[in-house]
Amino acid sequence: MEEIIPHLIKKSLAPYLSKHKVRRMLDCGCGAGELTITIKNILDIEEVYGVDIDAKAIEMAKNSGIKGFVVDLNYMKLPFDNDFFDLVTMIRVIEHLVNPDNAISEIYRVLKVGGLLIIATPNQASWFNRLLLLLGHPILGIDLSTKWRYRYPLGVTQVISGHVKLYTIGSLEQFLSYYGFKTLKESGYIQVSSKTRVKLRKLVYALDKFFAIKATTASNILMVCQKI
Repeated sequence: MEEIIPHLIKKSLAPYLSKHKVRRMLDCGCGAGELTITIKNILDIEEVYGVDIDAKAIEMAKNSGIKGFVVDLNYMKLPFDNDFFDLVTMIRVIEHLVNPDNAISEIYRVLKVGGLLIIATPNQASWFNRLLLLLGHPILGIDLSTKWRYRYPLGVTQVISGHVKLYTIGSLEQFLSYYGFKTLKESGYIQVSSKTRVKLRKLVYALDKFFAIKATTASNILMVCQKI
């Protein structure tokens, strides 16, 4: 699924990249940096920085050429000057944060005016979550326990993901607007792989692709925002 994201980002940023050069990028929650480097290469970015709470992952990111820093996005300030970056990415990270307000306000601070923020996160209002609620089941994507796993229909068992918050398109847009961001583009992308081992796999995969056409019902959200 992660291989979809760089191409979505390139497509979403195409109008911006034709007018502005992204020279300096920050990836919040970069991990070991594989996706960060892929985005760097696709967008041809000169300087790439990354922050993550995992010190071992940051060491690996540094070995890949990323200027990495250990940062807890929940509570710590980003170790950068104001108006430092042209682009900040936060790919499937915000759903793990207990205090996303700190992260978003810090991202706003370090972005240049007119700079872009790209967020990817699961969609609370995905087509399958709507269906699950109608059938009386809890939504996918938020942990119910750190040990026990809920059993869903079609042979799906809850994945303990560490997710503590989920957003809809509207709620994420309002949240980012509160901190000074204007939404430029919203896209949806799939969750279910064609190789996922669930009953009726082909049908579920086909439905996932169909509902991903519309961001409000897609499994995942990718949002491009601008600091204003």
